[in-house]
Amino acid sequence: MNETQVIAAICAGDVEQYANLVERYQTGLIIHCDRYLHSRSDAEDIAQQAFIKAYAKLSEFNPERAHFSTWLYRIATNLVIDHLRIQKHSIPTEDMELFGVNDSIPYDEVLLQELRDTVRSLQPPEQRHAIEAYYWDGKSYLEIAENMGVPINTIKSWLRRGKAQLREKLS
Repeated sequence: MNETQVIAAICAGDVEQYANLVERYQTGLIIHCDRYLHSRSDAEDIAQQAFIKAYAKLSEFNPERAHFSTWLYRIATNLVIDHLRIQKHSIPTEDMELFGVNDSIPYDEVLLQELRDTVRSLQPPEQRHAIEAYYWDGKSYLEIAENMGVPINTIKSWLRRGKAQLREKLS
């Protein structure tokens, strides 16, 4: 049975056929996830989540738009990105005291305050103003350029340099 027939059989109620797809793609999907996560156990968990999500959404899969493998890998990649976002915004328990975190302060507030303090320390101040206007005030490049009386490319440069400083200071 080819892949399209297997998918059609699953959608028709032969759910046991899904094992064929899992067997076919499991190893490659784990390797794909591990490439980003650098953790075999996390990669296995994400791959399993991807298979579960793909199974739940299989009726929405359109073989004319993509191969099943492409669709499955896109699901896994999105799950990896979500996982990395969560990891990036979490503070290891052993580091909580360093940030002055106690049970009454949500972790997100501590991280936001640390980010705001770091943005305030950006030099030159134009980079700080550009970062605040773009990310906190939601202004466009053009609006910021007009408000600051500089060309748009200058704003782009200040944002790029400001983000580089933030990466360095927050890492």
